[in-house]
Amino acid sequence: MKRTFLAHLLLVLVAAGGASLLRADEPAKPPAAPESKAANPEPIVLPTIQVTADRIREIDRTLVKLDKQIAREKKKVKSTELDRALNNRKVATTAALFGGNSADHLSAVAATRVSLMETERAVLEAMKRPVTEAALSALETELEQLRITRRNLDDAAKQR
Repeated sequence: MKRTFLAHLLLVLVAAGGASLLRADEPAKPPAAPESKAANPEPIVLPTIQVTADRIREIDRTLVKLDKQIAREKKKVKSTELDRALNNRKVATTAALFGGNSADHLSAVAATRVSLMETERAVLEAMKRPVTEAALSALETELEQLRITRRNLDDAAKQR
């Protein structure tokens, strides 16, 4: 059984070798000459982009901190019983002179802050691989505006 298999294998190899010998008689075609580039003698120089791992590592560290802040703020979105008792609407309106806010208002502010932080996270992810320097600077300005808006959420004097 092994002999018949080896005989068939040898027959296939001889047939393949014979076919390659027949093709060797054909004249070889000369390789195509490259086109003359006299129309554009200067090479095209692309803009250089420096890819460094430091910038991406710094963004990753910022993302980890931001994720912790988001988790902390998500706990504040739903007000507790104690918060509702201490910051109910009647007490909040009478204590408005001292800057008191109702539990509903504090919950809404926390939800807005979470939304802004998630948007900030998306911008940071986009900053990892910007297309151009102009896009990177636009993302940086957007990130700064988001941070300013988030800081000014609680300060009622700056909102008016």
